[in-house]
Amino acid sequence: MAWIIRLAAVLFGLLGLAILLLFGPGALDARYFSPTPPDPALEALFDTPAAPVVSEDGLQGAEDLEPGPDGRLYTGLADGRIMARAPEGGWEEIANTGGRPLGLAFSSGGTLHVADALRGLLRLDEGEWTVIDEPGEFPALVFTDDLTVLEDGTIILTDASGRYGYGEYMESFWEGERTARILAYSPEGTRRVLAEDLAFANGVAHDPVSGEVFINETWAGRVHVLDPVSGNLRVLIDGLPGYPDNIHWDEEEGLLWIAMPSRRSAQLEFFHPRPLLKRLLRRFTDVFGEPELPPRPVMGLAVNRLGEPVRVLYGPEDSELGATTIVPWQGQIWTGGLDRPGVDAFPVPPRLDEVPAQ
Repeated sequence: MAWIIRLAAVLFGLLGLAILLLFGPGALDARYFSPTPPDPALEALFDTPAAPVVSEDGLQGAEDLEPGPDGRLYTGLADGRIMARAPEGGWEEIANTGGRPLGLAFSSGGTLHVADALRGLLRLDEGEWTVIDEPGEFPALVFTDDLTVLEDGTIILTDASGRYGYGEYMESFWEGERTARILAYSPEGTRRVLAEDLAFANGVAHDPVSGEVFINETWAGRVHVLDPVSGNLRVLIDGLPGYPDNIHWDEEEGLLWIAMPSRRSAQLEFFHPRPLLKRLLRRFTDVFGEPELPPRPVMGLAVNRLGEPVRVLYGPEDSELGATTIVPWQGQIWTGGLDRPGVDAFPVPPRLDEVPAQ
């Protein structure tokens, strides 16, 4: 009889430990999440690395690159500076947000707007910053990430997460939470929610000809087309081989460039549909450290309006820090990254839909 009591005590102790690990203080609030796996056909496109032809250091954290109406290339840095590069070379500081600028966009009138993770939605008026919306507790802005300005002056902004702010993106990934929103700000200053319950909505861009808006869900590995009036979404491309970040519409070619700073992690995504296992795994990583992350080469995919791949940019796997932005400018493809020390330019990759001359 005594051995039965001891066995029961051990079992109850183990059960209590399991409950404490799964639901005790500091436990991950894991959610069920089942993203589309990477498409092998898309993965196969990234097979031959190219080398950059231009590398410029001293630009720490150039998370987004944006061609300006004055012919210069703009970016925001980790220390808050907004920099501009002339076509012939040379970077110049033109402003400082005093926060952490992420997305940059110009209105049709040439006014610079910035999605600043620490200060919110900003506009540069004659050298002074106007705060359009500020961060705070949800439903205020939580993770101000990227933006685009439509021809009528409407600002489309991504609030990447309603639970986690800047610097906490891995917590969002582990949890598998879907609290991101797409917000629209009218020229009169009213704000409305266009779309919500998204898996870390990061990049946004638009086609001024068709009026279509493009957004991504980073953790889901897909890009949507968004109707800026109704808020309706349709999938443009799914099963991306990397986690999409900033996106850029190339008006000249009618292509959407998708930057992917990291390959997808099959090992970690295995746990997304298994929340209890994910809770346990996260407990182990708290003790033993984060598991090895997938490679982070420069990865960019340009797709047409149908979501069909047209150009592929694949850089060398010589850095632990991937590219969060990929932009055509001055006949080259320019890249930067949230944690990279500088920017690089690559030759324009060949089109996939053109047959090489014999």
